[in-house]
Amino acid sequence: MTTNPPPSYEVAVAEAKRMLAKPLTSDEKVEFAKEAIKVLEDDNNVKQFEADIENIGTSAIQTDQAFDRVSRGFKDMVDKHGKDFPEVAGYKAEWDSYNKRWVKYLWDSRDVASEMSATLSRYDEVFLQLISEIKTDEDRKECIKELASFGSEKHQTSAQMAGNFRNLEADVRGFGERFATYLEQKKVELEQLATTLKTDIDALQEQIKNWNEKIAAGLMAMGAGLALSFWTLIITGSAIAYFIAQRIKAEKALNAKKTELAEVNRKQRALAELKTRFDGLKPDIALICEKLIIFGNIWQSVSTQCAEFGSHLEKGMDALNDEEFRLQVTLARKTCTPLRNGLRKYATTLEHSPLPKS
Repeated sequence: MTTNPPPSYEVAVAEAKRMLAKPLTSDEKVEFAKEAIKVLEDDNNVKQFEADIENIGTSAIQTDQAFDRVSRGFKDMVDKHGKDFPEVAGYKAEWDSYNKRWVKYLWDSRDVASEMSATLSRYDEVFLQLISEIKTDEDRKECIKELASFGSEKHQTSAQMAGNFRNLEADVRGFGERFATYLEQKKVELEQLATTLKTDIDALQEQIKNWNEKIAAGLMAMGAGLALSFWTLIITGSAIAYFIAQRIKAEKALNAKKTELAEVNRKQRALAELKTRFDGLKPDIALICEKLIIFGNIWQSVSTQCAEFGSHLEKGMDALNDEEFRLQVTLARKTCTPLRNGLRKYATTLEHSPLPKS
């Protein structure tokens, strides 16, 4: 009889993601647990699992670098275009506040990783061990109590950290969307202003043309009226003077509108540069959002599992013979060791990293 070799770590992770993306039936849960246990019976896969957790520290460095690139990008925008678009300074200040939150939450995650590593040791070596040692109904009842007690422990720092990262991810994502909307609104405003100015310029040019025609007609009248009375010449000359004054006024208004349009065109070019710069920052913002989600809520998973195991044991001694339950307990134990080792290494990696501490 031939046995199938366990799937590779990469194949197992891909399959886990696929299966967990939808609700599992009881049979699928059993099959999933069996395959996961196979994977975790391979020492190389266990080492890879630990390395994946530890490498979140590398992700933290990538995320920090992305935050820094975006910060420098906004500083450059303010330096170059802050006078034209003063609102950008407000966006820069907002981004800087996200950066400060990131640094604080990152170091909180180091402390939580150390705490959760110790908690997982207790979960595995004490509480999951109790399940495996149940022999009598009294043992079962005692185990239910112990699981409930452990599951009700308050690990507020862990829960708060998970909430902080989720909120920061949402804020960063929303920031990118709002700044993109701001750029689009400014683009529309400048386009509308440019259209209005062009209409005004066309109207003023038409006025100047009309005044020139009236001046020319007046000059012809003066030439033809030299034989007329002195008073006729004065009246005609006064009219021409008025026409000239109006033309000069229109020319000044035209020049002012042209200057204003040139300024709008300059701002449009500056805005296009702003948008290009921001578009270049979008991958970094996306990277930040992706990596922040990695910092998961381990304690919530553990406490939920405690409640599920305790609830199952409430069914009586026969519950111990349930294949799905036995496999889930085995999988939990096999997961705890690499997970807690990875968390401990993550905390150590972070402690010795070049990341800023404030």
